[in-house]
Amino acid sequence: MRSLALFSVVTLLAVPASAAVTHEREGEVAKAAVVVVRGSADAMEQVLARAKVNFVVVTPEELADLPLHSKQVVMVNCRGEMSEQARQKLKRFVTAGGFLYTTDHAVKEVIEKIFPNTLAWTGRSTTEEIVSVKLGGSEEDRGLLNALGGNSKELWQVASGGYPVKVLDPKRVKVLMSSEVVEQKYGTGVIAARFRWEDGQVIHVTGHFFSQPGQSPQQVAASGARAFEQLSTNIVQTKAADGERIDSLYGSATNREVTLQAAPTAAAPAAPTRARPVSNGEKLKVLEKKQDYSRVRDTQGNEGWVPNSAL
Repeated sequence: MRSLALFSVVTLLAVPASAAVTHEREGEVAKAAVVVVRGSADAMEQVLARAKVNFVVVTPEELADLPLHSKQVVMVNCRGEMSEQARQKLKRFVTAGGFLYTTDHAVKEVIEKIFPNTLAWTGRSTTEEIVSVKLGGSEEDRGLLNALGGNSKELWQVASGGYPVKVLDPKRVKVLMSSEVVEQKYGTGVIAARFRWEDGQVIHVTGHFFSQPGQSPQQVAASGARAFEQLSTNIVQTKAADGERIDSLYGSATNREVTLQAAPTAAAPAAPTRARPVSNGEKLKVLEKKQDYSRVRDTQGNEGWVPNSAL
């Protein structure tokens, strides 16, 4: 597994579920290239540690209060259970341009609830086995599939009790990897799929990323974990190269501190998802203009109105 020199610092910190999110913690999360959300049935941080990726581990309980932004990747471990506030935070994050990467049961706990008409659980459960997979996708997916083998040259481990997924909108959702064996058994062969949502995108896989520490390269390959690791690396590298696009989308900036308002009037209250003022020089995307106001989105996905004179 080649290392990612660009993301060479590994952060394994996580706070207890009951702890308040401090200013220091916010800064720690904001600096990370990858944010991993803990789950009860997966541990993709093991994969990232081997790849020497700059990541931070957070709990589902603190997720809703953390400053996720459009240049990050957020990886949600299976099962993906979290509050509605945390799910809405993830939706805003993707809307602003972030990459969301989910595994297995998160299709039901996260994707179905905030990204309708994309992917869904079939209602069946898989048994643990290692299967060969075929690559799909289009030309724009080449980076995500880089260094993965051709048809039936990669192995993938399907989890015991895993959730097979079906594509609800083939025009929007692209299948990156599929398995004939899984399709014969469960009626759908989708192993990995991707779809765009506003300025960001979501990648979901069936199965778990975790491989036991101390395994030899041969054991990792035999378990199907190599493909997991390579796909994870590719996603981080693809997102790192996405910065120029994000900068062009969020090309406006404030010329003073200003409140993001819920309506285009001076008397309007603050936007419900952001009470903290927009700082001087903060990057925004202009969505529409209405007389003396502009509706904008910040790089965390919060939307509201600001006076045109503040831009």
